[in-house]
Amino acid sequence: MALPSASTVELCTLIVSEIYGEVSSKVAAALLERGRLTLSSLCRHTRLPEKTVKQTLVVLIQQHLITHFTHLEGGREDTWYDCNWIACYELLHAGRIIRCMEERFGNDGATIISNLLQLGHARVGDFLAAYGISTSKGRKTKAAPKESEPKIEADAPISSVETLKAVMGEMLKGRFLVEVKDYDMHPPVDVENRVRAEITKRLRGQFTSELKLTKEVNIQLEKRLAEMKAGDSAEHAGMKRKATTAGGRAKKRKKSAYDEDEEEIEYEIDEDLIVRVNHAKFLLVFRNAELISLAEKRISKVTGQVYAEFLKLMESKVHQCHPRIGPEDQDDPKKRIKFTTNDVVRNFPKDIDLTDSVVDPPKDPVKKRKKRARSLSSLDSDSDDGRRSKGSKHSKTSSRASKKSNGKKSRRGSRDLDDSGSESDASVSSRDRSESEEESDDSDDDMDPEVRKRKKRAGLLKKHLELLAADTYHFVKFEGKRGNGEWSIDYEELGKKLRGLEIEKIVEERYTSVGTRLLRILKDKGKLEEKQLATISLTAQNTVRALVAGMHEAGILLLQEVPKSLPPQVSRTYFLWYVDESRANSLVLSDVYKAMARNMQRTNVERQKRKLLIEKSERTDVQENLEEYLTKSEKEELAIWRTREDKLLVQLMRLDRVVMILRDF
Repeated sequence: MALPSASTVELCTLIVSEIYGEVSSKVAAALLERGRLTLSSLCRHTRLPEKTVKQTLVVLIQQHLITHFTHLEGGREDTWYDCNWIACYELLHAGRIIRCMEERFGNDGATIISNLLQLGHARVGDFLAAYGISTSKGRKTKAAPKESEPKIEADAPISSVETLKAVMGEMLKGRFLVEVKDYDMHPPVDVENRVRAEITKRLRGQFTSELKLTKEVNIQLEKRLAEMKAGDSAEHAGMKRKATTAGGRAKKRKKSAYDEDEEEIEYEIDEDLIVRVNHAKFLLVFRNAELISLAEKRISKVTGQVYAEFLKLMESKVHQCHPRIGPEDQDDPKKRIKFTTNDVVRNFPKDIDLTDSVVDPPKDPVKKRKKRARSLSSLDSDSDDGRRSKGSKHSKTSSRASKKSNGKKSRRGSRDLDDSGSESDASVSSRDRSESEEESDDSDDDMDPEVRKRKKRAGLLKKHLELLAADTYHFVKFEGKRGNGEWSIDYEELGKKLRGLEIEKIVEERYTSVGTRLLRILKDKGKLEEKQLATISLTAQNTVRALVAGMHEAGILLLQEVPKSLPPQVSRTYFLWYVDESRANSLVLSDVYKAMARNMQRTNVERQKRKLLIEKSERTDVQENLEEYLTKSEKEELAIWRTREDKLLVQLMRLDRVVMILRDF
């Protein structure tokens, strides 16, 4: 995990303060600024009593904002605490996550995920008991909650525990919820060191060479860490077989209509499972939304819908934006995740109309001429047959008179027939293709209308996938012909495209379209001098100098000095401009973090100015009758505050989108 910058620490402190209060923000700020600390050091730096610090640590550990690890040093155990700044930042995604779950699972899913975001993690059985829902006749029970049970807030209570368990089971299958493991509570560095020590101890006796031992340990360590990051990917992970019914038999459902013997056992979520929100899965969903939006802008809305369904299929196999993959697996085509056109056809919604969504290219004019020539030749043959029937009535004398000339013509005609025969052999393949197309059209006409409709729909879906593959962004990659076409996605390359596009937008806002042009030229050509930039971009050298100097100051462009001779002189030195994309991303990210911190500070200042008015408007008696309890000036001031708050929140979410693209995608 990268160390946080000063602007990042400031932003994370403000986020924690906004949600959990000032005391929690003090503890988080001390850990972010000074790194891992023990309890005594934390009390000293925060100047808070030990009891208060312990209570705060319990809350923040429950929310997975603080991790801890116990070391054995000098014969005694010391527990060290560390703050996970990325988890602190991801608190901003709560609104996006709830909206995503509402779109996929309705109000039930939104209620479940919002409560789990507040609780951090919870045991499924305690979570169900906190709702106080009975399975008998769907009535609520009024049993008093236990102290160990989480407190649940729900505006629209769920009707039965079966509904709640079913929705949670679907969320667990989709990896939106994951099981909490013990290593989730520890810092990643300590987990890696512990796993490395275990592997080294196990392999120590198998190798005599220290170099070979280290190499094998690194290979197994990478695999083990990848497994830990991916989690349990089994089909029924975290699920258990449904309880037996009143008749004493387990509930089962048939796998297929024609197979009565083979039945599939129904599963439900295990109530002893401890679950938390999987933020990595939601980042994947947000990235897919960005890719769909980009595909719609570049190609069409219908193609974007086809791409959305293909990405949904990929979601079932890909659960993180950056899975931990070994170097030998990255370029292995057999280990890429692929789906066929037939898979897309089977899962594509029927309510999306694909009619006339792709315009076919115009037909080949050569084929048109050949078809017309064939039709004309058939007409000529019919007319020749008619003339032959009339010519049979002529006298024998006229036939003898013309016999000599006809002999010459017949010899010439035989040569023409030979030539025409050779030409027909050369054009057999094209005629066969056209005839086969006509036969296929005839067969389609004879086909069942429903089958013909499905076949046409599959062809249109394949054309949309071909459009996505042919685009310069390469939204999908063609992998083979299996299943009417096999496709995959290169997420790494698409992530680079998204980051580059976002940097170009920022450059265009600051330095106009000419600055964007210069940036693209440097990306394409590499290192260039100022004169070369001016020549290629067709821009005045003074304009180029001002723009590259501004971008250099912002950290987007870098300058390299190459002396022509020694000792180096300014007059005999090449000044080459170039782009370091990773450095530009990090510097822009730092600026965005700082802008988000200023945004939240401005919101707090505006709220503090109207603190009394806001508290008054939030009272229940005032909310029931605003006209009576609020004066005209108070209502105007309240409207101004709400307008400003909305604008500031919208700006904060836009900046959050930039952070996700540059850091997470």
